[in-house]
Amino acid sequence: MFRSIQSKLFLQVVCVLALLVWAVLQFISSTHFLQPPSSTTFWQMLAPLHGHYGGMITIISFGLLLQILLTDVYYFRGGFGDNHHLMVCIWFLLILCCGGFVSELSPVWFSNLILAIIISLNFDYDNGNLKSKDLLSGILTGVASLFYPPMFFVVFFVISSLIINRFSKYKDIIVYILGILLVYLYIFCFYFFCNRLPELYQFVTEIRFYNTFMMTEMYSWKVMVLIATTVASLLYAIVVLKIQYDSKTVLLRKRLITIHLITMSTLLLMAFSPFDFHQAVGFLLIPMTLYYSMLSQMKEHPLVNDFMMLIFVVALCL
Repeated sequence: MFRSIQSKLFLQVVCVLALLVWAVLQFISSTHFLQPPSSTTFWQMLAPLHGHYGGMITIISFGLLLQILLTDVYYFRGGFGDNHHLMVCIWFLLILCCGGFVSELSPVWFSNLILAIIISLNFDYDNGNLKSKDLLSGILTGVASLFYPPMFFVVFFVISSLIINRFSKYKDIIVYILGILLVYLYIFCFYFFCNRLPELYQFVTEIRFYNTFMMTEMYSWKVMVLIATTVASLLYAIVVLKIQYDSKTVLLRKRLITIHLITMSTLLLMAFSPFDFHQAVGFLLIPMTLYYSMLSQMKEHPLVNDFMMLIFVVALCL
């Protein structure tokens, strides 16, 4: 089914339009600000947006469009698709709508936005000024961790990706870490010169890392089905794509490993999320979109691929 959609532009356009209508309907019916359980992060600074419906819709819409654009650019500039198609957009919107993530201004939305920007900066290590990209990635990681502390796990993706794809990796890693430290140094100086160091100390001591599996007091059958289908679908995609890309060029194999590193980072974000499992699955939005877009264009075993992707989508709707 998805192989047929991928091969026909008309079907892709129809699917995108239908998903956009679904997304708009979700926007109209429910748009809200999702506050983490802990008030110790800078995320609470965005709380005033809760009373401004128009502002929230504008921010959410712009952020989601940017995520789709950057994910699509990363997919095709990385060489995962021969001819440009709309499957990245289709899968992104489908997972977004089925999971009900489209109408929330939440740390999940914020983390995916920052992650989309960072992976766009770290997909090509041969062109452009890499040191400036490393520094910007570090600054973004530092700022994101202030608003949502688990975003610090993105460090794992960036450093691991540099080790795999670069020869003079230690210099790039140092620049990246300096970018993170630059943000923390600025925050320290701000509180120091404003004579508000006790507030900063309280902020640091009250930071907590939660466990998403403990946030659900009792697993319902829906949550158990979602956990099982998420694990099965994710492992299937990783194994099948590993076999498929064994015959590809070294560059493509490295870029597939980079996506695996993105997945590991998002799994850490998910594991230490203060939300229940269904909400935390939103952290897998970008890697799942990339995996499913690649599976959709495979000629081998299309029915099995469709089934493994559909069970995850259906489980999200429960």
